Amino acid sequence: MKRTILVIAVAALGACNQSAPDAPAPGAQATEATVDPSKAGFEAVAPGTYDIIHADGTIDKLIVNPGLTWSMVAANGDATGGTIFAQDGKNCFVTEGVEGHRCFSGTPPKEDGSIQVTGDDGEVATVRPSTAT
Repeated sequence: MKRTILVIAVAALGACNQSAPDAPAPGAQATEATVDPSKAGFEAVAPGTYDIIHADGTIDKLIVNPGLTWSMVAANGDATGGTIFAQDGKNCFVTEGVEGHRCFSGTPPKEDGSIQVTGDDGEVATVRPSTAT
């Protein structure tokens, strides 16, 4: 569950401060992520597909949709999704069917577009634009 929520946090990176049309229909493919290195933290990540790399080396796939929604497939095949909002300078993820939310802070993006995110529980992961969909 922590992995899924961490991935979700990544998805919220850029969606929190963007106005966009409704999310694409289920099964629609997200566009490739765009990262502006001049921006710091979550605001630098736009809707797109991302890899969430956990400390144990497992990789989850996260899709951030326009309209502050996200979906993710964990390394073990579990699928989740929900909504994203900003609170206290962090991006917070609500998982559909799960009570409450989890919030994450992020570092400025590296040259390759990756960022490090830290959950309120201290879990750390790397989020990078995905090269595979």
